[in-house]
Amino acid sequence: IINPAEDFICPITLEPFKEPVILVGDGRTYEKSAIEEWLQTHDTAPMTNLPLATKAIRPNLTMEAKTK
Repeated sequence: IINPAEDFICPITLEPFKEPVILVGDGRTYEKSAIEEWLQTHDTAPMTNLPLATKAIRPNLTMEAKTK
């Protein structure tokens, strides 16, 4: 069963997005504060534990518009 509500939940915090950002290195969306904290101590993607080529993040404006 697919649960569309899960699309609006940060996989790190398990809370609804407030400031969603895309981690360029894995293409997934996370809560900004959660992924910034993760990236301070990790060089891997939170969902796969694979090494990241970049730690760059960018706003997910599409998700942000959907969560308002």
